[in-house]
Amino acid sequence: MITKSDGIRFIDGSGHILVIAPHGPFIDGAYQNDLRTGVIAEEIQHRLKCTAVINDRFFKPKGPIKKDAANYYLDVYRIDHAAKVPGYLDGIRDIVDAPGKTMVLWVHGIADDVALRQGEDHVARGLFSGEPDALHALIGFGQGKDPKKGDPKNRLSARTQTVEIFRDALTRGGLTTLLTHPEGSNFRGRDEKRLNQWFNHLGYGVDRVESIQLEIREKGFRDSQANALKTAGIIAEALRDIALP
Repeated sequence: MITKSDGIRFIDGSGHILVIAPHGPFIDGAYQNDLRTGVIAEEIQHRLKCTAVINDRFFKPKGPIKKDAANYYLDVYRIDHAAKVPGYLDGIRDIVDAPGKTMVLWVHGIADDVALRQGEDHVARGLFSGEPDALHALIGFGQGKDPKKGDPKNRLSARTQTVEIFRDALTRGGLTTLLTHPEGSNFRGRDEKRLNQWFNHLGYGVDRVESIQLEIREKGFRDSQANALKTAGIIAEALRDIALP
C-alpha cells in the first residue's frame, strides 16, 4: 500500500478521467494560490464519478516563502517538488496504470490581469476575434518550444483533435477558451519540469494518457463558491465530449 501525505487528497472513481488541482490549497480557512481550483476539481469528480487528486495543504512558494517540505511549502506541479510528497506521484501513476486510457486534466488558475494580457496578445496575433477581456481560459498541451532549453519542437501531451474538441465544448458552455499559441511565454504545458510533461517523460504516449493543462481566470469563474461550481459544471460537460463514450 502506498503511504500518502495528509496534504494531498485522492478521491476514488473511474480512472478513465483524472482531474488534478495542484495549486488550490485551503489553509487556515482561506483559499490560496489558484483560488478554488480544488473546489472545481472536486465538483467535476462529483458530477462525473471520476478520479480526482486535490492539493489541500501545500502552498506554492512565492516571494519570501521558500521551498520547505516539512512546512508544506512546495509547488506540487513541479516534478522535483512533487517527488518530495509521499505517495503523490506514485498514487497518480497507479491511477493511469489501471487498464484503459486515462484523460488527465490539470486545473489551474490565471490572474485576471494576466488573462487580459493573454487576450490582448491573442487578438494582436489574429487568434481571437473577441474583446480581450472576453477570454476566460487557456489550454496548454505542449505547444511550441521548450521555455527553458529552447528546443524548438512541440512536445504534445494530448492529441490536437482532442484539445480542439475540448476547447469548443468549453466555449459553447460559457467558458470562452483558446489554445495557447505556440509562441506564448507561458501557459503552454510545455515546461519539462512540470507535471503536464511527466507522462511524456515516462513514455506513456497519447494512446495511454492524454494530459491537458487548463488555466481559468478568476473573475466570474473562481471568485465565489457559486461561480466555481458553475465552472466545474461547464468543464464536466466538456470532458464528456472527449473522454466518455
